[in-house]
Amino acid sequence: MFRSASTPSLHDSRSEHPIHEPSRAARGAGVVLLASATFFLTSLSIQVERSALADEPRSTAASAPDDTSPTESPRDEIEWEPYTGQTWSGRPIEGELAYVEVPENRTRPDGPKIEIAIVRYRAKNADAGPPIFYLAGGPGGSGVKACSRLATHPALDLLAHGDVIGIDQRGVGLTRPNLFEGPEFTYELPLDRVVPAAEFRSAYAEAVARCAAYWKERGIDLSAYDTVASADDLEAVRRALGAESIVLYGASYGTHLGLAYLRRHGQHVARALLSRVEGPDHTWKLPSTVQRQLEALSSLVAADPAVGKDMPDLTGSIHKLLDGLAKEPKKVTVRAGTPDETTITIGPYDLQLVLSRFLGGFRELQTIPAAVHQIGEGNWQMLAPLAIRNRRDRIEGAMPIWMDCASAATEARRQRIEREAADPTNLLGDAINDPYHPSICASCGDVALDDAFRQPFECDVPVLFVSGELDARTPPDNVDDLADGFENHAHVRLTHTTHDARELSSRAYREVVRAFLRGDTVSSRTIELPRLTFHPVDTDMTGGR
Repeated sequence: MFRSASTPSLHDSRSEHPIHEPSRAARGAGVVLLASATFFLTSLSIQVERSALADEPRSTAASAPDDTSPTESPRDEIEWEPYTGQTWSGRPIEGELAYVEVPENRTRPDGPKIEIAIVRYRAKNADAGPPIFYLAGGPGGSGVKACSRLATHPALDLLAHGDVIGIDQRGVGLTRPNLFEGPEFTYELPLDRVVPAAEFRSAYAEAVARCAAYWKERGIDLSAYDTVASADDLEAVRRALGAESIVLYGASYGTHLGLAYLRRHGQHVARALLSRVEGPDHTWKLPSTVQRQLEALSSLVAADPAVGKDMPDLTGSIHKLLDGLAKEPKKVTVRAGTPDETTITIGPYDLQLVLSRFLGGFRELQTIPAAVHQIGEGNWQMLAPLAIRNRRDRIEGAMPIWMDCASAATEARRQRIEREAADPTNLLGDAINDPYHPSICASCGDVALDDAFRQPFECDVPVLFVSGELDARTPPDNVDDLADGFENHAHVRLTHTTHDARELSSRAYREVVRAFLRGDTVSSRTIELPRLTFHPVDTDMTGGR
């Protein structure tokens, strides 16, 4: 069943709450970065050779389902209504909004239905290629909200290549139900003593349990909110549109979803651009990857003419701070500019958590040397407010938690994470996996997908993988893990960038993305982006506190 936005929804209420667009680099744990994250699109730069597309791209995964599923009709008429989005420059752009109804749980086809919201922006040319499905990251980002900016970005000009389709994945945005529309489930940890990682995770797990109870009481089957179900939702949208093939365009978690679609429905994909790749077994991050990227950052800082002389050994300085906090926690009174002051006792995990988040974006990377230098000089006023927010936090939505806990990890990867987290040479431990740490998933119930979901698979669809060489969340190694199964892929490595996008300013990147979307063949290469520069160590990091 396909309905317009004005048709009543099975799940009650279409609230006016703002659409949430969390990302793993900045979500949860109340982490507030010093600079706002750049809107993440994707990137690629490589050598171009003209060639025709493969006639019939296919996925050879054994787990691919039969397309003639009895739970959803092949195609009905979609009822569209006008929708106004926002271009990259902030101007209005007219699109079309509709809903595609699918089972909440496909093992119970006669059970409750949910409604997947989609928006369409029409291609400029009548002879454009297949529609481009934008897969938002997070999980929890709104494809409906974000895709108008993507579609109109001047560096990409996606509407020259095809209609752009934004999809609000199950549990997000205009899709019903929206699992961000419940109450906030808060937790509060003491400020007058050190709080170790295990206590953070226990408090978060208790809040997750309250969240689970809330949605269960309202008839929501949270066990149905996983990446396999979302991939099958994309297939329902494709059938509803009557598109023989589509182009996938995903970033971060969007690549995780895109890979699941390629595994299950790859015969309908003309090509896929997947940037900052999260493979089937990459949901939980490796502490050794974080350490390696921290050491790479340390080398860049040491070579920087502005800060190298003051910070010749960034990792050594962080190690010294962590050792000092383990021996003697730091009591800090935050001068917030009001009559009220707040005091917190900072321990090692407070610093580990904040630094692991700061590795998420290049603007945050630019601040790390100054922040570490000033803390080393005894100025804790930058760190303390962030640590307070982390101890007084909330769960804003159920969808990202259940998605990540369902994707989970193989036992081998889980054991590796545990070993590496216990290794003191990995300075930040496994803080990068918070707040959706493996230990909190018991509060979600038995939701983990089976290990077949996490296994490598073979696919001959043309795929463009893009990685930032300083990315601690989705490192280039992730693509290396997948590459053997993708016979028609190219991998572009971008220097001096992380999990966000600096590459839009690169002419080589822009040319290659456009060429790939035209159907050209591109080859793997490393693209040199401008070298990172860092804030001077005496930069005010406190906002005047």
